Amino acid sequence: MQRLLFILLLLMPGAAFAQDRFAGIRAQLEASMADQPGLDERVEMSVSGTPVSEFARALGLAHKLNISVDPAVKGEVVNTFSNARVADVLLYLCKSFDLDVEQIGSILSLRPYRPPVVPVEAAKPAPPLKVIFHSDSSWVDLDLHRDTLDAVARAINLASGANVVLAPGLEDRVVSVFLRGSPLVNALDKLAYANGLLVDRSRDGTFLLKANEAVPPKAGEKGKRPAGAEGLSNGGLSVDVSDGKWLKLDAQGVERAEVLAAISVALGKNYFLYDPLEGTTSLSVEQATYDEVLDHMFNGSAFTYKVIEGVYLIGKREQEGLRRTELVRLHNRPVKDMAVVIPEGIRKNVTITEFVELNGFVISGDVQRITEIKDFLRSIDQTVPVVMIEVMIVDVNRSRTLTTGLKAGLGNGPAQSGGTISPGINYNLNANSINSLLNSFNGAGVFNLGNVAPSFYVSIQALETDGVLKLRSTPQLSTLNGHEATLSIGETEYYLEVRNDLIGTQNPTVTTSQTYKPVNADLSLKILPIVSSEDMVTLDIEVSQSTFTDRISETAPPGSVQRKFSSSIRMKDREMIVLGGLEEKETSKSGSGLPFLSRIPVLKWFFGSRTSKNSQSKLTIFIRPTIIY
Repeated sequence: MQRLLFILLLLMPGAAFAQDRFAGIRAQLEASMADQPGLDERVEMSVSGTPVSEFARALGLAHKLNISVDPAVKGEVVNTFSNARVADVLLYLCKSFDLDVEQIGSILSLRPYRPPVVPVEAAKPAPPLKVIFHSDSSWVDLDLHRDTLDAVARAINLASGANVVLAPGLEDRVVSVFLRGSPLVNALDKLAYANGLLVDRSRDGTFLLKANEAVPPKAGEKGKRPAGAEGLSNGGLSVDVSDGKWLKLDAQGVERAEVLAAISVALGKNYFLYDPLEGTTSLSVEQATYDEVLDHMFNGSAFTYKVIEGVYLIGKREQEGLRRTELVRLHNRPVKDMAVVIPEGIRKNVTITEFVELNGFVISGDVQRITEIKDFLRSIDQTVPVVMIEVMIVDVNRSRTLTTGLKAGLGNGPAQSGGTISPGINYNLNANSINSLLNSFNGAGVFNLGNVAPSFYVSIQALETDGVLKLRSTPQLSTLNGHEATLSIGETEYYLEVRNDLIGTQNPTVTTSQTYKPVNADLSLKILPIVSSEDMVTLDIEVSQSTFTDRISETAPPGSVQRKFSSSIRMKDREMIVLGGLEEKETSKSGSGLPFLSRIPVLKWFFGSRTSKNSQSKLTIFIRPTIIY
């Protein structure tokens, strides 16, 4: 029964739903309670700063209602609801946030209220112009009230057969006049006089209607000065027009509004002011267009302009209608990180956003600032040369080591004899070998040399080693002008780090952890090329080389030796330079033996050992840049 009542309420013309939509929403919710009893349940809820959409969804979940909220619904609920019906809460939301409820089956949809569309009545046709031409007397009757001049001229031409022509820019001018029984020539003169126009009649009988404020001068002649353009404040104003578009302007300390009015009248330009023009200006130009004068007059001020369908809209730069948004694309440079290059002075009050996909900027601001930024970007949007750098790295290591000596001892000697004799002598003799050698001498003379102890040993060493190592690498690097190119070649070794941790106090436990840590040694090369005029290249070069040395123990980290230098040079395209100086020489001599005897010539070879080492390392780098446009 309730649903039938609600449907009748919707269908009845002039019903309460049409007059009060909230009464209709209440009736709709009341009618839905039979199928959705949750609408009649009570609400106990306190919320603060909860979005309407979240609050409505929570309400539906708590009372088993299907509530859908349009994403366009905005606002926050700050209320405490106690013993309130769900239907009343929904009605409160509709009133507070201007919402509407639409029921789709068992679903209640909350969406912003949209007023019903009122049908627009068809535009009434304009009444016909009251232009009556009496052919017997060639008189004309005019009854015009705020009619466009274009329509009036057309009606007069059709009625009288005369040719009435309008000067450019007068088509939409509104005119009004009332004449009865006047000759056509007099009627046109009175029409022009009443509406600030002038009438010129040519030899062929054509009538030309033009504005009275400015008479277009003939080519090469000085144009008429508009009324009010002379004798202005602050030194006066002089405006002349040539060829219908060139301005000769002299203004010293004249109000901007007066200059704008004078040049607009002189050239017949239409303009609209959003804000009153403030301040004065001083200009003296011999030949300039209307736009150029505006550019100079508004430059550095808070005002700008925009042209729409021939009308100049003038106002402050932040005015909504005067802002322009353009996509400015670059052709030779990448747009990324280019925004920081634009000077801060010309990007003031202008929004610049990178559009990487189209390699351009989206610029939003006033016309003059955008034009200035476009001119700057056009000046720097040039081809950036690519520099290919050929590098040849030659590393030569030479070494020579001489080891000689005789060593003898007791205990922990070699278990058996043996060793090498060629290419170097490194031979060990145990006690048995030595006794066999001694026994071969016994009996050959009067002396008996006897035998050595079983733990006696002798080591004889005479060894010389030479080494030459030559490394050569030829990498090629390419980079943009002004961007650094880097090269790194190296190796990594590891050393063992052992850590012991004591855990506990009464019964401490020792835990041991082992970690292998890396150590790097490499050759790194950094080159920054800068191309100048006449294909000259300036190179900032930094070279660093590190090498490993012997470890002090098996688990210790290796030692390292580092060589490093930096330089700045200037050279021509495709020239080659040599970077040297990274040369290292090492000479060492060491020995051990019996005191005093180890220093006597000849005897020192039997009572000591000697080690002599000579090494030389030299790093040479060849660099040749090539400019590629």
